[in-house]
Amino acid sequence: MELALKADEVVGGESEALLRWLHEEQSLRGQARVVMGGTQIPGGMGGFPLDVVNVALSNSIALGSLLTTLVAWRSSRPSPQPSVRIEVNGVLVTVNTDDPEAIRSLIELLRGAAPDSDPGADGPSSAPTPGS
Repeated sequence: MELALKADEVVGGESEALLRWLHEEQSLRGQARVVMGGTQIPGGMGGFPLDVVNVALSNSIALGSLLTTLVAWRSSRPSPQPSVRIEVNGVLVTVNTDDPEAIRSLIELLRGAAPDSDPGADGPSSAPTPGS
């Protein structure tokens, strides 16, 4: 599952701070590949947005860990806390709350937007199965 994250630049440098936070998060180790920029703007002239954090999750189960991490990151930021916009296959959601029910709803919405919405399905970068 591939996602594009963009933090609102309330203070400045929020996307870089988010990138560092995601790299340091233990629950995402081995579950996510996180890089800054690198996604071509649809319909653009070949430019790459440098303030977008691209995340490739090994499976959609890791999506819960990612959203939990985003909530923790937001709570660590000075007030007003930045919102984080997440895009998956043209579906755009905004994380601007720490309400568990709202977060669960966002997870289900994003899982449904994934090309393979099977929560346990491995993505293209998955390791071979044992015996193969």
